[in-house]
Amino acid sequence: MIRGRCPKCEAPIAEAIAERIAINAPGGIWTGISYLCPSCQVVLGISIDPIAHGDDLVSEIVEKIRPA
Repeated sequence: MIRGRCPKCEAPIAEAIAERIAINAPGGIWTGISYLCPSCQVVLGISIDPIAHGDDLVSEIVEKIRPA
């Protein structure tokens, strides 16, 4: 049973569309994801992309431990 509905078009939300966006945050620009209603494309939420964040973290660690 789907109980969540889009706040704009009131369509039931069984899935969402994810789009990569840039988030301008203190300390730099982060890769983010916006979650959109599949019916009307209103933004349901925004968050930092956990996969891109993990990739960035691994790259930074490797760069720091790599011999100069």
